[in-house]
Amino acid sequence: MKKISLDKIKNEFLDIYAAIRDLADDTILSGHDSMFRSHFERLNNLAAMDVDDGTAEEIFRDPELQHVIKHISHLKRINGLRMEIKFARSIISGPDPWALLESFVYYPNYIKLARMEYEGGNLRQGNRVVFLGSGPLPLSLICLYKQYGIEGIGIEQVPEYIELSKNLIQKLGLTGHIRIMQGNHFSLPLKDDCRLIMVAADALPKNEIFSHLAKVLPDVTTLSYRMYEKKLRRLLDSQSVFELPPEFKESTRIRPEPPVNNTSVFIVVDSAR
Repeated sequence: MKKISLDKIKNEFLDIYAAIRDLADDTILSGHDSMFRSHFERLNNLAAMDVDDGTAEEIFRDPELQHVIKHISHLKRINGLRMEIKFARSIISGPDPWALLESFVYYPNYIKLARMEYEGGNLRQGNRVVFLGSGPLPLSLICLYKQYGIEGIGIEQVPEYIELSKNLIQKLGLTGHIRIMQGNHFSLPLKDDCRLIMVAADALPKNEIFSHLAKVLPDVTTLSYRMYEKKLRRLLDSQSVFELPPEFKESTRIRPEPPVNNTSVFIVVDSAR
């Protein structure tokens, strides 16, 4: 494969940034995706380029790109949110909710992510997990129940997303197995017994969340979070790199296999450290 130069990667990234940097969140959420879809597709193609780790690290640490990476990862999150909202609404209004759900472009990814959470969290049928930042389309909870019989509680703070996800869960016939509640990291710990606390990729800010959880969760509580480690994928999420409080120790790290790009990291509270 022909080696891609550092300058070419950087220039492509800056060109994409120039095309989308002035997009408002509401424009992405409510506007027609023909205005920006091609730019996000270019971004995904760029992130998928096969480059060596040294080149990826150099790009990620480039001072000129620090603000660019932060802003573009924010816009990517908003675009992902738009896709989830749109798809949740289509499932709720559609005639065959499970068929529609399984047609979602990222559904195979979530099936594999569910396996990673199941294995890394040492889960068993009948266990319960909590998902912090479950959003409008709580596919992680849905797939964990569908594949492994894991009960779930989703914590979400945006009323619109709570209503959407509750209606979606009801439409799928999972109301007795997955519960959505309003709250945020300050809602933890819950009174419900749970085997694993999952922190969503879009649950921000990570430093504040984990600092709080380190203070309030009992020892041996297991948590998980997802991050991009693979090469230029790190450009898509400026929150992938953060410092865990010393009360946490890493227990397991499951690296992705296609089509998944996220590494699942499992940590345990150990206040004696």
